[in-house]
Amino acid sequence: MAYTNVELIRHHLVATYPVRDRVFDQSLVFDGSDYITFAGGAVEAASFLVKSIQSHEPTRAAVTLNGMTVVLTSSPLVPGSVVVASDSSLGTVYVENVDYAINYAEGELTIKSGGDLSVGMTVTIWYVAYNLYSSATDYQLQADHGEIKRLAGGDIVAGETVYLDYSPVYQSYTEQVLTNAIAEANGTIEREVDPDGQFGADPTLQAAATYRALEIVCRASAARELSGRSGQDRPALVWMQLADAFADRSVRLLSTFRPPLAGPTAPVKS
Repeated sequence: MAYTNVELIRHHLVATYPVRDRVFDQSLVFDGSDYITFAGGAVEAASFLVKSIQSHEPTRAAVTLNGMTVVLTSSPLVPGSVVVASDSSLGTVYVENVDYAINYAEGELTIKSGGDLSVGMTVTIWYVAYNLYSSATDYQLQADHGEIKRLAGGDIVAGETVYLDYSPVYQSYTEQVLTNAIAEANGTIEREVDPDGQFGADPTLQAAATYRALEIVCRASAARELSGRSGQDRPALVWMQLADAFADRSVRLLSTFRPPLAGPTAPVKS
C-alpha cells in the first residue's frame, strides 16, 4: 500500500542540510596504490585537481597592475604565500584584504577600493604556485564514488601529501535512496497498522509513512558522511539528530491512529 511518495518526502528535504559548492586544499596522503576514499559521495570530474607543493622558494615577478584584476599565474597558489611590495627591496609592503585580495584557486590579484594600490602601478610580487598532477598519468579518479589512487610510473610517490580541489555532487538522497526508503516505510506502516490495506488514504498514516521514510533517508545520509575518509562527523551527527526527530514524529502519529469509523449499515431482515 502506498501511503507516501517521492514528492512528499522531497518537500521536507529541500533545505535539510547545506552543501559546499567547492572544496579547496583538502589534504590526502597516498599510503599505497589502492583506491582511497576522499569524499562522502560523487564529485564532478571536470572540477577535480590534484596539487602538491614542490618548493617553498617563492617566485618573484615585477607586475604592472594594468587592471583591477591581474593574473599572476595559470596555476593555483598556495594559501598565504603571496607578498606584494613596492619594489624588490620591500620598500612598502602592501596588506592582503586591505590593499588587495587574492583568488588562490585562480592565481589572481584584485585591487581593493580604498587601499594603497591603484591601476598603473608596478609592484613586486612573491608567490608559491602549486604543481598540478595529471589524470590518467599520475592518478586515476573514480568520480562517481569519490575515490582516487596513484598510478605506477606517475610522479606521485607513496607517502606523498597532496591537496585536492573538487566540487561535490550531493547524493545523500538519490532517487534510488528515496525509492527504497518509501518502499520500506510503506511496508512498515502496512504491517504495523493496516495489514488489510483499507486505510491507505488516511492522512495520519500518510504523515507517519512520510516521517518514517525521512528517518530512513537521514540515517542513510549519516552513513554516507561517515564513510568518507575526510571524517565528516559533525554532518553525520546532524543527519542522525534529524533521523531521531522524524522517527519520534512517526511513532507519535501511529500511537494516536484511530481507523476511520465505518458508516451505518442498513438493518438486515431476519
